[in-house]
Amino acid sequence: MKLRNALPITLLAAALAACGGDDDTRYVDRDDPTPVEYMPVDGYVLGFWVMDAQDDCDGPCINDHSPYGDPLYGLDADDQPAAPTLADGGEVARVAVFADDYRLATRDTGSLNNSVIGERFTLHLRARTDQADAVPVLALAGEGGTALRISLARDRLLVELPSQNRRLLTALDAGDGWREIQLAADGQRVTLAVDCDTVEGFDVAPGQPVLSSGTLGAVVGAGFTGAVDLVRISRRDEGNLFCAE
Repeated sequence: MKLRNALPITLLAAALAACGGDDDTRYVDRDDPTPVEYMPVDGYVLGFWVMDAQDDCDGPCINDHSPYGDPLYGLDADDQPAAPTLADGGEVARVAVFADDYRLATRDTGSLNNSVIGERFTLHLRARTDQADAVPVLALAGEGGTALRISLARDRLLVELPSQNRRLLTALDAGDGWREIQLAADGQRVTLAVDCDTVEGFDVAPGQPVLSSGTLGAVVGAGFTGAVDLVRISRRDEGNLFCAE
């Protein structure tokens, strides 16, 4: 697998350099900048969470390594602060472990919640579960309701896009291993890939937004039992960064 380094960035400044390597190291800390990741980071990336706890925020939260720096905040069922459960074992250092006991969410004041994602976007998600029922692991929602819901079970994946009146149901080989999920829209077509294989796709219905014409926030893990290693949202069609070029 080809690795990539995220170089120093300023807001809306693209920075990308390549280096070689064959191991599974995808994230390491260093003082400045942090992190070094195989996925590029630029001004199109609205959120990039690899389940690092952020110490200097005003509640339990997960650090965002995008230029915008909007954390995911841990909340319980009563919307009170809840410390995320983090464990070793992911391909990017730590993972968030869920037992239907908390969720991670961006705040209304954050940049993601105040940005229209648009008709071109890419979402990357690495998650795992041993549950028989497909339960939402990631959602994008705003004042108009839920614009995207991704639900995962040990043997299937369901992606719902209400604005497009689409439900993409994909059978998976049964197991509780990591699923590398990529959903991308290029303005004309939406494609869904799992573990580097394109499994679904459809042409966008004209006159209807793919997600929403309004702003959206992200929620991770609400009702989910399993683990999440990485969530990344970009407002451009950037290809499947889980896969070798």
